[in-house]
Amino acid sequence: MKLLHIRLVGWTATFRLPLIYSGTALTAPLPPYSTLLGMIGNMAAREIQPDETRIGFTFQSSGTALDLETSRRLMMSKTGKLKAQTDTGIIKREFHINPILDLYLDNLNFREYFENARNAPCFGRSQDLAWVTKIEELEAESCYKGGIRGTLMPFPQSGVSGQILNLPNYFVNKDLGYTRSIGKSSKFVAVRYDNPSFVEAENLVKINDTSNDDVIYLRSLI
Repeated sequence: MKLLHIRLVGWTATFRLPLIYSGTALTAPLPPYSTLLGMIGNMAAREIQPDETRIGFTFQSSGTALDLETSRRLMMSKTGKLKAQTDTGIIKREFHINPILDLYLDNLNFREYFENARNAPCFGRSQDLAWVTKIEELEAESCYKGGIRGTLMPFPQSGVSGQILNLPNYFVNKDLGYTRSIGKSSKFVAVRYDNPSFVEAENLVKINDTSNDDVIYLRSLI
């Protein structure tokens, strides 16, 4: 099979952890699949459906740090509507430093979205700007075991250790005037780049012409 490989790099990355909305804003160790799907959609200037491509990735960074950020809070008006408070707040926000994302897609038609992006890619928030440094098509073959790093694996998964996260696969945003809803969520194990695991599982692919045992987990989002 052929895979589309895109490398994106940036200065910072922030991936919000679900259910954590107060106190220090922590970043997830790896990007959720919904974030990657949203990034592709942002570059394509259209909503990408979860059945249009399978996604594999490896993510790494130089570490994390904390930043102070101004926050704008809301309050209820006398009429019962929300409005902005005049006073601002200060929060601590965690972010990744020097992120590198290697993205693998089995839909080769997506190449045009990265070669002629309609919008700038972002690693999470709009200020976490990223840019493409490599676009290529690679030959790969299915396999059932190998080393994985810097990616999300379904939980439970034998031989894998890492932070367990409940994350969305994709969001549904079809009802005009309403907030988006989670289309599907799953439990994952975040396998950090510097702490690889050797696994035997389905949906693994190995890039040809590589001398190591590393493989890519290629996930269907539906």
